[in-house]
Amino acid sequence: MNARAGVRRLIGFAAIWPLVAAALAGTAHPAAAADVPPNPLQKPGWTLDRHDEFTGALDPNLWITNYLESRTPEWRSRARYGFRNDALVLRIDNDQPTYYANGDKMKVSSIQTGQRTGLHKGSPQDHTIPTVWKYAPKYGYFEIRGRTSARSGLHAAFWTVGKQDTPQQSAEIDVMEHPGRTPRNFNYNLFKWNDPNIQQNTQSVGVGFDLAGGMHIYALEWTPTQIKLYVDNKLTRTVNQSPAYASGFLLGIYENAGWTGDVDPNDPRPKEFVVDYFRAYRR
Repeated sequence: MNARAGVRRLIGFAAIWPLVAAALAGTAHPAAAADVPPNPLQKPGWTLDRHDEFTGALDPNLWITNYLESRTPEWRSRARYGFRNDALVLRIDNDQPTYYANGDKMKVSSIQTGQRTGLHKGSPQDHTIPTVWKYAPKYGYFEIRGRTSARSGLHAAFWTVGKQDTPQQSAEIDVMEHPGRTPRNFNYNLFKWNDPNIQQNTQSVGVGFDLAGGMHIYALEWTPTQIKLYVDNKLTRTVNQSPAYASGFLLGIYENAGWTGDVDPNDPRPKEFVVDYFRAYRR
């Protein structure tokens, strides 16, 4: 009798288990199969300096929503963005104006932690703007978790630009610059521009996963002597030099930038760069 009762209990549990599992699935929020889970906010050995978890709004004390505004009329430089599942979604939209008015086809949606007239490569200027630096650190550990779009004619980037308090303070670090036509490779670059103390270093980084297929973590460790790239918390590249001055950070998505191939006219918009968080740490 006890054996038969035990069997009945097992059969009954097996019958209700799918219902229990379905209920649990309805309340839990597991990551997609290709996603790498977010890191804890606190990082051993580091002090959290600034961060934005993008839970429905941008931190106005951290971000400017115009891309290198002095190059073009203000309304052309505005980012298109929104929020989904507690993440920032930078977009390229159908009705979005091109960045320039001279027939150039580039569109861009970018946010940045500072601005000044003539920032980045001394491009032709449309108007002057105030100098504002909401965040421009010198050295530290900087991290995003994000997903790009894998399409020709498109790229997304997490990068830095020197403050240019002098013209020589202009080096650029591309922590993650993903041309959409290479789904499993992105660029990790150090561009010298006007900095005489930097030797240009450009690298293509193969990651073994589709950058558009899930959320992954990209991080820069910046010291006085090195810049180190981390992908999903693994040290992936080291460059034995670094900019010796404060720099701002940018997150952006670009279409028709001129070096990423032709855009398929049948490829629907919006095109997106999804960023779960931005975090910055100091020793």
